[in-house]
Amino acid sequence: MTLNPLRIDDFRHRIKWQDVENSQHLVDLLTCCCVAEDMGENLSDNSWKLDITTSLCNLRGSGEAALITREDIIICGNKLAIFLLKAFGCKDVEYKSFKNDGETCSKGEKVGLLKGSISQILAVERTLLNFMQRLSGIATMTSQFVSVLKPYKVGLLDTRKTTPGHRIFEKYATACGGSYNHRMGLFDRILIKDNHLAAAGIRDTRSFVTFLLMVKEKADGKLVEVEIDNLSMLEPAIEAKVDAVLLDNFTPEEVATAVNINNNQVVLEASGGINKKNLAAYGSATPHFISTGSPVHTVHWVDLGLDWIMG
Repeated sequence: MTLNPLRIDDFRHRIKWQDVENSQHLVDLLTCCCVAEDMGENLSDNSWKLDITTSLCNLRGSGEAALITREDIIICGNKLAIFLLKAFGCKDVEYKSFKNDGETCSKGEKVGLLKGSISQILAVERTLLNFMQRLSGIATMTSQFVSVLKPYKVGLLDTRKTTPGHRIFEKYATACGGSYNHRMGLFDRILIKDNHLAAAGIRDTRSFVTFLLMVKEKADGKLVEVEIDNLSMLEPAIEAKVDAVLLDNFTPEEVATAVNINNNQVVLEASGGINKKNLAAYGSATPHFISTGSPVHTVHWVDLGLDWIMG
């Protein structure tokens, strides 16, 4: 029996909410931008007061509004409410979550409750819904992809094809849907792509192997993955002792051939043009992982609504 590749567990990583909290500088930059979009540039500790509609409607007092899902979803973003309430200065509103991120929610189910100042709830509601509808959409679609691959025992990986500034949240959403997270950025994993090879003037097998050996030697134990676009490059990549090979724009048949050649020597990742329609075909070729940005860049925002609870 052939053992799994040495570094396969390095790919089996999922972002947790704690990782989002530990990226506070990114969260602050994004939430500050959200407040500026809705409240203009004259921001303060009480930015919610810049909502001119609510102000002119002379709405006072406290109320409650429930977040209700209008379709079956995987929920994601419930814990974001705390960040958004703080960013908008909504000190007199509490958010209570009835579901954990990553859980299934049925149509009509209550997922959360905003309770407190009516004016502050109205100021923050749209931004909260925008985040939760998009992130829950990503988690829901990701879950569907994972379900397709499950019979083949193939893992799903996300990509860096994310909305600029939203990566930590969108990768968290794919994790809530059951995907594993590929590298966060250019700082945490070595992935040699075709443009690196072209810029280095790599034109033949010998220079390809020499180049990979050089990178591997200087990598100081970090995982080294290389992208290839034809089968002839696979065995030289294995010879150079890289940890993983990304099969870029291979057909399902070519992926299956690569799996046989590789015989579990390195981690194989299939990528490029993989979507919901052809996912099962690629899954049946049984690479270790399939990576796709489709659940992020073709996401359907789920239908979440905010319903006022009448006293």
